[in-house]
Amino acid sequence: MKYVLYIRKSSESEERQVMSLDAQESEMLRIAERDNLNVVDIIRESHSAKRTGQRPAFNKMITDIEAGTYDAILTWAPDRLSRNAGDLGALIDLMDIGKLQCVYTYSQLFENNPNSKFMLMMLGSQAKLENDQRSLNVKRGNREKLKRGEWINFAPFGYVNDKSTRTVAVDPIQSPYLIKMFELYATGLYSYKQIANLLYEQGLRTKKGNRLHGGSIQRILKNTFYYGLMHSNGKYYQGKHEPLISKQLFDQCQNISGLKTRPRAKTKGFTLSGFLTCDNCGCAITAEIKKERYIYYHCTNGKGICDQRSFNANEDKLHEQIFNDMQKLSISQKMIDIVYKAALEELEQSGEYHNHALETAQKALESLTARKSRLVDTFTNGDIDEALYRQKLTEIDNESMNLRTQITALEKDDQNPRTTIELIYNQFKRGNTMANRYKEASPAEKRTILSEALSNSTLLNRNIVSLQYKSPYDVFARTPVNASFSQLRRVRDSNPWNR
Repeated sequence: MKYVLYIRKSSESEERQVMSLDAQESEMLRIAERDNLNVVDIIRESHSAKRTGQRPAFNKMITDIEAGTYDAILTWAPDRLSRNAGDLGALIDLMDIGKLQCVYTYSQLFENNPNSKFMLMMLGSQAKLENDQRSLNVKRGNREKLKRGEWINFAPFGYVNDKSTRTVAVDPIQSPYLIKMFELYATGLYSYKQIANLLYEQGLRTKKGNRLHGGSIQRILKNTFYYGLMHSNGKYYQGKHEPLISKQLFDQCQNISGLKTRPRAKTKGFTLSGFLTCDNCGCAITAEIKKERYIYYHCTNGKGICDQRSFNANEDKLHEQIFNDMQKLSISQKMIDIVYKAALEELEQSGEYHNHALETAQKALESLTARKSRLVDTFTNGDIDEALYRQKLTEIDNESMNLRTQITALEKDDQNPRTTIELIYNQFKRGNTMANRYKEASPAEKRTILSEALSNSTLLNRNIVSLQYKSPYDVFARTPVNASFSQLRRVRDSNPWNR
């Protein structure tokens, strides 16, 4: 018989005690010499045998046995050949058709007869059982660690794995860049790429010395880990690690991300493309270059019913109209300072805001606990199927975890109301300078400002007839230019955004 010596070792933790490839080869060649076995080839492989078809060298060996290159296998033990049902079945099939005559191991010989094949299948199945049980034990252990607030994977950007405590700790080098990412994006003035370039200039490097990709920054900004909530397999767990940002800052970034990722018409390099629609028919506004330097916008007439296609609006004049309208957002700095000072005085005199927020979150958590109890009763009574029950249970658990995170932050006074006031104050200041910033901005910067400020805008007869602003700039737009303090408070309090 022509033997192929197959030796395998995985780098996974459960195989640390298995003999090395060199040790397996040396020992099995000694046995081959002792028993006068004809070894025609040696195959070495460093892959896990957990999954079917994922070992290139093993797959080639199966193909060569089918072709008649070998008709016997020499290996250290049956679990070197397989820890899954698919590869084990392939070996048995080769025996059934007479292509594989025997499997020779350190302690046993499996010949091509019913008893030997049955024993090989039993030992292979035992290896699979051990593998499956080990996987269950690992998953169970991970769930318990998550419940204790301990992270189970590599530390995300901004943290490092502490091998002594087996926890994650704040990375003193990366964490300042991480915080800066969130703060920059929360302004609404920077794209992922712009943040990547800015942080690269400030010294941020990947392990290979490159700049961080915009896609990596996007994933980081969506990771709840940074305000203390760990996510694993569709569930959230309160972490014991030190949060790097507040949930409020995280939520603000998500709001901006949601606004920036809404589908828009392709820009084709035109500054206002995607921000305007036709006031007459609702179709998109497109642009074209005329006389090699002038840009004009007009209705696409996608519905075939509009007469606005012939009305070409000059881009420079549209920019001028937007600039003039944005001046409505300007409120005197004196008035902004008065509102800011009054809000701080109100905050110092009373802790009602904080207490109300804490009480509201606690009541919401109690309500969710009652909902969960009713859901369990409904499932126990057989009124809903298991799939729907599991889905609803996960939703309630995740919502409960979010509330617990808020309660913990409020109890520690992490979410100080002053933070909210500071954010609003900064938005007031941005609105105050937006018109001038827009006038002096480059085309790319103009698009960033429009993304931050505009909600819906329409064009009719070469003119912008409606500019609608996002919150909170819609409040500024409705406020009289020389508004008194009381007028400003009335306009702001009438906005649902502040309720």
